[in-house]
Amino acid sequence: MKKEDDKEKKKKPVLFVSHDNVLPFTPFELNHSYSVLYTIEKDGKKQTLKQNFSLLRLKPDTQQDNYHFIEINKTSELLIDGEPIDTRVYTVAEKTAELLFPLRIVVNKYGKWIDLNSYDKLKERWEKQKYSIRELFDGKTFVQLTKNIESAIEDNSLLVKLLSGNWFLRAYFNGIHRAYTQNFETERKLYFPVIAQTEDLEFLISEKVNPYLNDLNQIEITQNGKSEDKNGEEYYQAQYFLNPNNYLIEELHLECDLIDMKRKITVEVKNLDESKITVDSRMSLLVE
Repeated sequence: MKKEDDKEKKKKPVLFVSHDNVLPFTPFELNHSYSVLYTIEKDGKKQTLKQNFSLLRLKPDTQQDNYHFIEINKTSELLIDGEPIDTRVYTVAEKTAELLFPLRIVVNKYGKWIDLNSYDKLKERWEKQKYSIRELFDGKTFVQLTKNIESAIEDNSLLVKLLSGNWFLRAYFNGIHRAYTQNFETERKLYFPVIAQTEDLEFLISEKVNPYLNDLNQIEITQNGKSEDKNGEEYYQAQYFLNPNNYLIEELHLECDLIDMKRKITVEVKNLDESKITVDSRMSLLVE
């Protein structure tokens, strides 16, 4: 027991803000590329989707700390089961992606995505993309497609709902930068879009932060919970690994397991840039 206590003492403590053990969201240095891997398991079959994205914090016009503007862009083609696909359907998806990306979002002080900041730019891109898409379809299909897209970009709330199904967006900007109390643990409701074109599933999760850095000198956060739907057996768990110098995510692993539906999705995100971590003699920063 004494050896375990000595080992804990040798570990560096996490630098929190305030007596409530807050992990602040300070994305001022955010300019990273991330690999994103989705694994979808259904009825014993498995499929993977892999793509790289970049995240960049944009400098606001005014000085404030309650929210941040983040630009997200795709930096590689989509691979399905490790292979690029070249079908008509995928061409349409890529054309639509060109409309949406680069995407500018608004993130609050908890690191949670709350809104879009690029409605006008989306409309401009659509006017440029509309006629290049037209040649891919017959007249009737093109009319219906343009109607769907224009309805989405004209209705801000509908567009937000459409993008809310992006697993990378929801996993990365998950609101993990918050107060963890004196017990380094908090409980809250969390919503995640496990199944496309349906409402988010609601989970009651326990969220914990390790008060000491791990062996790689990273901050570790774990989330574990279960759906409050009494008619289904649905579980959620996630691990986040943060850089202690800037509290940015270096890596995350998220998993939703729908037992009754025999369906499980996994989201894995990893920083592709080399991040230097400097650890000095650390003690919690208490700000009243």
